[in-house]
Amino acid sequence: MSPADVAGSSPLAGQTELDDVVVPAWIAELAGGSGVRPVWRNGLGGITYRFGAGERYLKVQSADSDWDLDAEASRLAWVGDHVPAPRVLAHGVRHGVRWLLTTGLPGRSAVDRPWRSRPATVVPELGRALRRFHDGVPAASCPFEWSVADRVTRFGLDRGFIDRAPGLDPVVCHGDACNPNFVLDEDGAFSGYVDLGNLGVADRWADLAPALMSLGWNYGPGWEPTFLDAYGIEPDAAKQAYYIALWNAED
Repeated sequence: MSPADVAGSSPLAGQTELDDVVVPAWIAELAGGSGVRPVWRNGLGGITYRFGAGERYLKVQSADSDWDLDAEASRLAWVGDHVPAPRVLAHGVRHGVRWLLTTGLPGRSAVDRPWRSRPATVVPELGRALRRFHDGVPAASCPFEWSVADRVTRFGLDRGFIDRAPGLDPVVCHGDACNPNFVLDEDGAFSGYVDLGNLGVADRWADLAPALMSLGWNYGPGWEPTFLDAYGIEPDAAKQAYYIALWNAED
């Protein structure tokens, strides 16, 4: 499975067929004889292509977008020593697009069929997977940050977010812990994380808040307690509201 989205996950399920996309010749050439299928269009119009049976994935995005290709490649290279994530094979700029070629992960997005219709199985697995990330990636040695101050500066947000920031419980955050960015194998077991371009040290609720928000988009209402129980944390309405507001302000 490849990175799902450059700038935040869509409330829609993952698209497995994009019949309107014509595969450019240079992408077919990069595939080196493997079959090429477009499998995802993100909210900014970028396309992810599957090579062969999913051994490799290619993410492309317009060069005039705000996707920081080098940042995502460096984060994938670092975090892969700690948790299952795609391995970067190559990246660059060509024909007006940035592109990132990675290895695949076994399985498919947690919002693809059949998993979108099986929340009782999927939601606890997502909660455990996010906790595994927060526990397994060492914050002390992480060279990246995703702090409130960093996000306010990056997106030109109201600096009141910094003044109102709640107490910090630092972990290495995924940076876009919405449901499509978790991959499940054929048995519904977690197999890896994708779309790690914002990975960095932050409060754990910076991940938990959008993860909980996306449950309603993808599986319907009422699944937040199940997710939090599987993660192993009590609700924190104040932190959840704060980090949802910060997330939404970035759009």
